Amino acid sequence: MGLKVLVTGGSGQVGSELVRFLLNSSSIEDVFAPSSSDLDLFSRDSVLDSISQMQPDWIIHAGAWTQVDACEDDPRRAFLINGLGTRFVVQAAEMVGCKVCYLSTDYVFDGRSTRPYLEWDPVGPKSVYGASKLAGEVEVRSCDLIVRTSWVMGEFGHNMAKTLVRLAKGGNNHGFVNDQIGTPTIVSDLVRSVTDLFLGGHSGIFHISNSGEASWYQVAQFVFETLGEDAGRISPISSEALKGYKAPRPQYSVLDNAALRGSGLSELPEWQDSLAGLVSKLSGGS
Repeated sequence: MGLKVLVTGGSGQVGSELVRFLLNSSSIEDVFAPSSSDLDLFSRDSVLDSISQMQPDWIIHAGAWTQVDACEDDPRRAFLINGLGTRFVVQAAEMVGCKVCYLSTDYVFDGRSTRPYLEWDPVGPKSVYGASKLAGEVEVRSCDLIVRTSWVMGEFGHNMAKTLVRLAKGGNNHGFVNDQIGTPTIVSDLVRSVTDLFLGGHSGIFHISNSGEASWYQVAQFVFETLGEDAGRISPISSEALKGYKAPRPQYSVLDNAALRGSGLSELPEWQDSLAGLVSKLSGGS
């Protein structure tokens, strides 16, 4: 008999692909993806009622407020959703006897490292968003999973890959920062790895990102080149030149997938390989 999995945030960028992937998995019996009105992270009663009715074996908690700059304007809302909402999910999991996989972020780190961050490195978020996601991590039990990821891009929702495909077709010149270093993570790779973790009975903190590192400038150049566009239309700029961003971005947020490697699980492909496949899909290719 297969597992029953509940996905919060099932209509979001990661949640949408996760639901689709799980529905095609022979190890999964049922997938629940309640709407935000059916499972309202602001309401403890709503969370407990929804999860108690569905009786899942696992909860993949992808639901969150991820608008980084908006979080700076409304810290209260950020902590209520990302922190207290996670507490409610964990309490519901305790009540029905299931485990939780909490999706977190590279923003829990301060971005000042000169080497990839290990799962055990000290955290120190510099933004409200990062602090609120760390608040969610604090609520998770030792038997649960925490998956930190970075620079997420997929077929659903708003993300940089979609923006770059649109800009490449537009014909104008654009500037992208060359002093923020991270690793693009393609959602299709991420959901496979997350599924391997909970099906394998793992717990604790895992970093999951594609292999390699790059600046946003390098990512933009790669997408343009992949589409056969002139990468010379992309210019490098500094973070200081960016206007309109309220939340500080980590200067360096490459995640070392040490726990994944050490547990004998497959690391994700190089970001260029997976991003090329995503760009092909987004641009109407095969």
